[in-house]
Amino acid sequence: MGGPENLRVYGVLARQGRVLIAEERVAGRRVLKFPGGAVEEGETPEEALVREFAEESGILVRPLKLVHAPGTLFSPWTEANYTPLYYAVAGEGEPRVPPGEALTLAFMDPREAIGSERLAGPEVLTLKRVFGTEE
Repeated sequence: MGGPENLRVYGVLARQGRVLIAEERVAGRRVLKFPGGAVEEGETPEEALVREFAEESGILVRPLKLVHAPGTLFSPWTEANYTPLYYAVAGEGEPRVPPGEALTLAFMDPREAIGSERLAGPEVLTLKRVFGTEE
């Protein structure tokens, strides 16, 4: 015990003014999110981020910096608490969804992603920080 509740890590891979976004079904909704997922027992958040990003996109990333750590939140999508960490990441290669992953990946204009209203609030704030548009 003692660690954050349902610790999750996500990576923001930006290229040429666009960001890699995963479209995934969460609790019956088609949502947009950054590649990432759960931190497993014995992993650091950075190790989990590298593993999860590779599992979802086939890209080996390097965490650059922690961009946003909003604390433990309640997800209206899953109706459960989670503690997300958002990192800016660097990585080469084209994203490809491995077999067995039920998602799609695409580089999107951050304004389009924000305007879609399918990103959760913490992701919107993270994008604004990464792209320097935070008010």
